[in-house]
Amino acid sequence: MTEFTQKRFDLIIEEVEEMRRTKLFTAEETRVVFKKRKEFEQKIHSVLKDVKSYEDYIIYEKSILKDIGIRREKHKIFEKKNIEFKIIKRIKTLYELALQHTNDISLFLAFFKFCKKVNYVNDASDAVASLVQLHSDKPEVWQVATNWYAYDCKDVNAAMAMFPKALEIHKDSQMLYKERIKLEIHSVIHNNRSEEKCISSITEVVETIFTNIHDPDFYIELIVLLEEHHCTIPIQDIIIKKITDDYYDNENVWDALAQRERRGIYLIMKTSIQDQPEASTKTRTPKAKLEACFAKYNEGLSKVSCDTKPKLWALYLDFLIDLQQDTACANILKQSTLRTALHEAYADNCLLERHYVAWLKFAQDEDVLEIAEKGTVAFPHSVELWELRLNSQIVRDDPEKVNSVFKLSVINLKENALPLWRAIIRYHYVMSDNDYIQLIYRDAVKQPKEISDILKPQYLEWLTLAKGIEVTREVYNDISLQQPYCKDLHMMMSKLESIQVNYNFGAWEKVHELACEQFGKEDVDVWINYIFFYTHYYKVHDNPAEKIQWLHNQAEKNLHKTLILDFHTKYSKITND
Repeated sequence: MTEFTQKRFDLIIEEVEEMRRTKLFTAEETRVVFKKRKEFEQKIHSVLKDVKSYEDYIIYEKSILKDIGIRREKHKIFEKKNIEFKIIKRIKTLYELALQHTNDISLFLAFFKFCKKVNYVNDASDAVASLVQLHSDKPEVWQVATNWYAYDCKDVNAAMAMFPKALEIHKDSQMLYKERIKLEIHSVIHNNRSEEKCISSITEVVETIFTNIHDPDFYIELIVLLEEHHCTIPIQDIIIKKITDDYYDNENVWDALAQRERRGIYLIMKTSIQDQPEASTKTRTPKAKLEACFAKYNEGLSKVSCDTKPKLWALYLDFLIDLQQDTACANILKQSTLRTALHEAYADNCLLERHYVAWLKFAQDEDVLEIAEKGTVAFPHSVELWELRLNSQIVRDDPEKVNSVFKLSVINLKENALPLWRAIIRYHYVMSDNDYIQLIYRDAVKQPKEISDILKPQYLEWLTLAKGIEVTREVYNDISLQQPYCKDLHMMMSKLESIQVNYNFGAWEKVHELACEQFGKEDVDVWINYIFFYTHYYKVHDNPAEKIQWLHNQAEKNLHKTLILDFHTKYSKITND
């Protein structure tokens, strides 16, 4: 055992024996643990040792520690936990040894979190100090450090003392500014500082933020952070004035202000300044809050530029649409506001596809067709809008207009029109005779592959029920030769042949021949299906064994070499059944 000190060896033996004695682990399990630890110790003491060896060892020891906890709970073994203490001590030592070879921040953070978890307070503090010394260029290090002192050590002053240096280095760190503000609020809540001092400090921080960070979205985050604390009302006013003065053309600003109105926060703020904090909350109804919210959105729409207006409309309409799910109050107001907003947004040419869909959902019956047409004009490639328009026309029971809308949808959607084809076929199943339905199918199978691949098999299945197998065979013989070829067409025809009372082996075999001819180079299943046809159905053939062998040879000859193994596997399965 090279460089494997006798002392560490004895400690591991002692620990493993205790695991066995307490019946937490079996003898075999302890042998495995001992062997694994021995391997790790050899690695970390070898000439070629690296940090990863320490990390792997730590991970292993943590897994044992977790396993011991589970086993103690399961077997109700709660005697003195010497084993855990020794493992924790070993993990700490491994971290310390590893950190002698690297300054990696992730390892330092992992060590700190470990010390914190096992309540090694002094070691955690030392780890924090080292982190700040070695990695002061990382804002997350300052976050860890200030949180440690403020919330774990309960030393708010020590945490506060770190922020000037942290923010001097990281002037644009949104995270650190938020941590500073959170700590100020925390100190007031826990009576560590007066409200006046807190407000003064946060105001200074906010002014610094205005100087160093020019991001209205971050300002909005600050408002949300502060709004639950009434003592920060003056600061909220400062931030609101900043964003409405400097960022009035930002859609998120108006969205945030409108949502504050909905929550009633803005009114609370105003009345609190007037020393009447309770008056508004008692008199302002949910309906009044909504009206104020809607008014704020409309105020924003009247002030933003033409470039910003579509984005604000999108936020407003999405909010109104989601609001319809809440049926607790003011339903008439919410519905009428949505309809009005949709009309106004349409006039501004600001509706998105999803808004037309919602408009159709909430529209009056007499307006549906007009709205659907507007939607498909605005978004001619929207499958959903064309579906809604076609379905709306179907409800009106005017076949000529139904067919007209359908033809328009196919022209616009092209290869994406499958849902419309399905809808028109379902419609004519009910409304038209078989000859007319067949005309639709004939057109459908000439469409792009995305459509024809689905409707070709469906056409055969319907045709068999409607006009019989003989007509189906004639149609199959025609469309099976039309490109793009369709494998599912052959599979459907084979299925239809298999359910006939009297088999037509000649017609059936032709299906398999054509499938292999068209797909036999890249598809194993067409060959397997052909062979299965002989092994399970065409047993009256003069020499089925010879035919099967010939098919086997043809498959090997035609299939790509990467598919041969798969073919042999499937071939063995069907021939040995």
